This record gives sequence, structure tokens and C-alpha cells, in this order.
Amino acid sequence: MPAVVHNSEFIGRDPVGKLLFRFALPAAGSVTINSLYNMVDRLYIGRGVGPNAMAGLGLTFPYMILLAAFGMMVGQGSAAAISILLGEKRQADANKVLGQAIAMCLLFIFTIQTLALIFLDQTLYLFGGTQEAIPYARDYLRIILWGNIFQHFSFGLSNILRAEGNSFKAMLIIAFGAFLNIVLDPLFIFVFDLGIKGAAYATVLSMMCSSSWVILHFICGNGVLRLHLHNIRIYPKLALRVLSIGMAPCLMQIVHSSVVIIYNHSFKHFAPDTQTASLGIAAFGINNSIFMFCLMPAVGIMIGAQPILGFNFGAKLYHRVIEAFQLAVKLATMFCFLLAILMYVFAPLLSYCFTKDQALADLSIYGLRTGAIGFTFIGVGMTTGSYFQSIGRAGISVAISLTRQCFMLIPLLILIPRFIGFRGIWWSGPASDILSGTAIFLIAILECKRLQRLSHNTPIQGATP
Repeated sequence: MPAVVHNSEFIGRDPVGKLLFRFALPAAGSVTINSLYNMVDRLYIGRGVGPNAMAGLGLTFPYMILLAAFGMMVGQGSAAAISILLGEKRQADANKVLGQAIAMCLLFIFTIQTLALIFLDQTLYLFGGTQEAIPYARDYLRIILWGNIFQHFSFGLSNILRAEGNSFKAMLIIAFGAFLNIVLDPLFIFVFDLGIKGAAYATVLSMMCSSSWVILHFICGNGVLRLHLHNIRIYPKLALRVLSIGMAPCLMQIVHSSVVIIYNHSFKHFAPDTQTASLGIAAFGINNSIFMFCLMPAVGIMIGAQPILGFNFGAKLYHRVIEAFQLAVKLATMFCFLLAILMYVFAPLLSYCFTKDQALADLSIYGLRTGAIGFTFIGVGMTTGSYFQSIGRAGISVAISLTRQCFMLIPLLILIPRFIGFRGIWWSGPASDILSGTAIFLIAILECKRLQRLSHNTPIQGATP
């Protein structure tokens, strides 16, 4: 066994709280910085181009989510598989999964990107676009789609970087790309006078630079994993394992995309005119960015816990798995509660950062304060779904991932506005968060009891001396 494997064995030895802090802090930094890509685009476009451009950017959400879904399936599925393989001391297979991740990204992106460009106009109408928003969405997507391969390399391979225990470098790579985007956005939008196209060019160039860095790390870095040219291919058994594990976040993103489309059509159906519908789509885009940004501490905890859960489960250290799982749920819920309060109090300030239009700001404030009511319940769902993904139980992970948006939110989004109208669209989210969070919490309790039984039946002998 190569000596490099021992670089990851501290995950089965060091205190769980210390490990979670070590992994979650840079992971939270990475995903928070990552969310700045969308935030920065919306800040500059909302204040510099106008409400219709914001609606166009909101209309691109389903596309961006769908594209991210396949990247997450490869990136998170590969990361979880690598964590388990390292826990099982299978270094060679872990390197194969890394090479396969590159091959799968290339395969998915070139296929999906081509189809997306061919059917761009048709799908924008299908996704609920209005005549005011579609031209802006078309201009943005025609550029973003060509550069989407860099997004998958940057974000997908950063997940694998964290799986080998190199969380801080993953954060630096994402931060580098986000910083470039912040600098390039105003340059392309205002100085070069490219408007929404400038935001797309800035995003693609930033992702190109960060993806180059992460690929170079695996080629010539000193980490646990190493990228070899002969490993860049599909391994059927390993591919099946990666796809089964990564299916949960992929399906969650696909359902999320469907939810955004239903939101867009709901705004069109219940609004008195198309301009008001466009304002609704724009406000939803603003609020989605803010909600995602506020979720980043919980997402960081979720990502930071994954290598701990996967490695220790693979090593049969079930008592450490219980400790990490419970700690992750508690911390994620606490952060969601605190941020829900801040979001409710500072909703006006947050909304006016994105727009100078009074009608759009008012609608955004209403949506933010309504959504904050159920925000606390999101943390337990995220961490529990991620836990099952980390230990390779894809079926349960998929079911939990679909509970909030598919089983709860979509039916509520169809029903509630029929009773209370246009503004009732915003109440579907918190109702879904509360119902699904309660149900998933009960599942988490049952799983902890199962792990306790496994721990009692397994001698604590897998720990690293």
C-alpha cells in the first residue's frame, strides 16, 4: 500500500468535532464564494441593466440548475465514492474514480450542451419565459453554455479535492474564480458596455481559470490522489457506484429546476399582466440567490461532514459516524435558525442591494420574509440526505432529497395559490420546509438508532493506532 494513503487516515483517528471544523469551515467558505457567482451577476445586472434583465437572469435558473445537476452527480458521487474507497484503503481505485470523473464530465457536458443550444428558444418558452425576459435569457445562455465545461471541472473536482482531505485548497481555488468574477463583471458589463452578455463572459473566464488550477493540482500536486492520463476513461463498476451515489443530488437539482419552472408558470398564471409576471420571476431570482447564500453555512457543514462520514463508515467506526452525523444536524439547524432571523429583519436592505425598482423590491421583501418562516427546517433535511449519500445508500438519499421539493413543494405550489392568489405563491416554500423537515427529522432519529446497534455489534478495531 502506497504511503500516500496514510495522509487520509487522520479522518478515522482525530476528534470528530475538530475534523468537522477543519473540513466544514473551508467547505463553507468554498460554497459561499461559489454562490457569489450568481450573487454578483444579479447585483450588477439588477442595478445596472434593469428589472427585465433580472427576470431574464431568473429565467436562466432552470438551465443552470439542470446543467449543475449532472456536474453534481459526477462530482459529489465521485467524492463520496473516493471517501469510502480511501477508508477501505483502496488507493488505486480512488485514482481511477478521479480519472473517470474527468471522462464523465466531458461526456455529459458535450452531449447536454449541444442539445441545450439546439433547443434554446423552445425551452425558454417552456420554462415560463415572458416576452420581456426571454431576449436577455437567450443572450446570457448562448455564452454560458459554451463555457459550462469549466464550471463542472471547477466545482466537481473541488468536491474530490475535499474528499482527499484538502478542503482549504478547494476553498482557495473557488475563491480565486469568484474574485476574478467580481473584478471582471463590472469591466465587461459597464466598461465594455456588454450588459448581460458581459456577465456571462466574466463568469466563463473566471471558471476557466479556477478549473485550470484544480486540474493542475491533481496532475502535479502532492495530495492523496493523482490524475493519470490512462485513468481518464469509464470503468463500468466504478461508474455505477458513482452514479448511484450521485443520483440523489442530481435528482434534487432536476426537481429544483422543475420547481423553478412551476414558479415561473405560476407567476404568469396568477399575475394580472406579463409585466407583473416578469417582476415575480425577477423577485424569485433575487430571493433564490439570497436564500442560497444564507444556506451556505449549512451546505458547508454538509460537505465538510461527507469525508468524515464516508471514511469512518468504510472503516466500520460506527460510533464516530453517529457523532459526526448528530453534530452536523445540530450545527446546520442552528445556523439556519440564526440566518432566518437575520433574513427577516434585513429583508429590505437585502432586496435594495439588487434593484432600484420599488415594485420589484416590495415583492422581493415579501417573499424573503415569508420564506424565512420555514428556513430553520431546511438544515436537517440537507444533512440527513447528505449522510445517506456519504455512506453509499443512494435509494434513501434520493427519497429524502425528493421529499421537500417533489413530494411537498410541488403539490403545495399548485394548490395554495388557487386559494390565496398571486402572493400565495410565496407561502408554498415555508409550508413545504416545515412539513418535510419534521418528517426527515424522524428518519434521522431512526438511523441513529440503527447505527448504535451496528456499533454495539462491531468491535472498535478499525481505528488507526
